[in-house]
Amino acid sequence: MEIFDSAIRTKGDLAGVFEYEDTGPQEATAHFYLYRAEGETAGSILDVIHVRSGHWAITEADVAVRWDGSEQRVGLFVFGTLVAALDAAAGTKYGGGYGKDFNAEIPWS
Repeated sequence: MEIFDSAIRTKGDLAGVFEYEDTGPQEATAHFYLYRAEGETAGSILDVIHVRSGHWAITEADVAVRWDGSEQRVGLFVFGTLVAALDAAAGTKYGGGYGKDFNAEIPWS
């Protein structure tokens, strides 16, 4: 099973991408990426957050990738809760590396 969601910034230059791949009980992983969406290096990964490993009872409907109001940060929302974010301007990342609970303090506007 694979779950995928993404959001491209209005400028069209960057995209936030969530990917969860579950090929078996020991092979499941979830990652959140910041991708370059245009230019010569389009498709290249600029940053990544490991969200979790192991089986996860989610569906595509449970996941949303969104940019904040300033389009500086792209966030991963799971079950309506912000669980990870990548700051494209500052190059910082927040959240990730979770087991079952999401409790990161993530700046968002």
